[in-house]
Amino acid sequence: MSGEALNIAFVHPDLGIGGAERLVVDAALQLQASGHRVTVFTTHHDPRRCFDASRMLDVRIHGDFLPLHIGQRLRAPCTIARMSYLAGALARRGDRYDVVVCDLLPHVVPLLRLLTGTKIVFYCHFPDRLLTPARHLLYRAYRAPIDRLEEIGLRTADRVLVNSRFTAACFRQTFPRLRLQPEVVYPGVDEAGASSTVDGEDSRSVILCISRFEPQKNLALAVDALAGLRQLLPGQTFSRLQLVIAGGYDAQRRESSATWRDLQSRIAACGLENSVRLMRSPTDAERLAWLARCLCVVYTPEHEHFGYVPLEAMAAGKPVIAVDSGGVAETVEHERTGLLCPPRSEAFAEALHRLILNPATAARLGHAGRAHVRARFSRAAFGARLESILRDVVA
Repeated sequence: MSGEALNIAFVHPDLGIGGAERLVVDAALQLQASGHRVTVFTTHHDPRRCFDASRMLDVRIHGDFLPLHIGQRLRAPCTIARMSYLAGALARRGDRYDVVVCDLLPHVVPLLRLLTGTKIVFYCHFPDRLLTPARHLLYRAYRAPIDRLEEIGLRTADRVLVNSRFTAACFRQTFPRLRLQPEVVYPGVDEAGASSTVDGEDSRSVILCISRFEPQKNLALAVDALAGLRQLLPGQTFSRLQLVIAGGYDAQRRESSATWRDLQSRIAACGLENSVRLMRSPTDAERLAWLARCLCVVYTPEHEHFGYVPLEAMAAGKPVIAVDSGGVAETVEHERTGLLCPPRSEAFAEALHRLILNPATAARLGHAGRAHVRARFSRAAFGARLESILRDVVA
């Protein structure tokens, strides 16, 4: 859109590897490419564990000395404390921003508003209170003020955006007292083609599964599906297949290490040691290279809020096999750009069997997926929509 350049600040807890971080980096890069001045404020940015593109941004780090947790507990208060310090650091710099884009933690929106007097746009990936475990009496008491502050923060924002219709519906159910309608702004992906090979790899056909090593990503479903596929294919055909599970791994989070160990145990129990490869925190180039050479992409999370991986797969011209729920059901078109299945290993195994035996079907789905992303989910379209909203808020 035409108009004067804006001075925009992004405020994000940890600029690591994940869907939320992907969105922040993509949004910042698109706005920067449109001529706006963009600064990203975060409490942590590890060059060894981040998206390569984040290095092209003006990233300011404040508050990393504060603890992430206390004895593996009190993560939410610690994160709020770190983000509050970050908000103070932003204000102390004295720069005047036209708009601040905050995500993940609406709890700090009132403080950002108080300290900066700036318009605030909040991007909600999913309501924070729905990400916590089932609550007993003491835990409910502990979460009550945190949940209340989340609602206050959302009410204080000038505009609230969400990543899918699924998240919008969950938002309205979670915050019925808020008289606001969140706007759906789908993230986008880069349409650039991936590299064609992975150096030093054998010629076995690859089934690719990309997701963070965390329990809620349900990665064991991919292993179980491969075990089921072994029963459907001749031994010689199956021996040429390899399942590659690649994703973000955070050594500071015990959930990552526990998921890694559980997967190794599951692979051994199924006798698939020679058929499965686990890969920690691949670089952008490695991820794109795997996308280029794989047969298809398996995406296992259930009720995923949005899901970048299916879009990346379709942009690379690869068919997607995913759970038929959440935001993924809005981006993958069943039987046109991929196959949507119930979260059962038998269903995933049958879908894999179909694509392996019918290369023409896999090619058709992949071709349609690429066109689908180009038409509806490009990063350029996402950036233009976000720029329009920010200009509207500032005006």
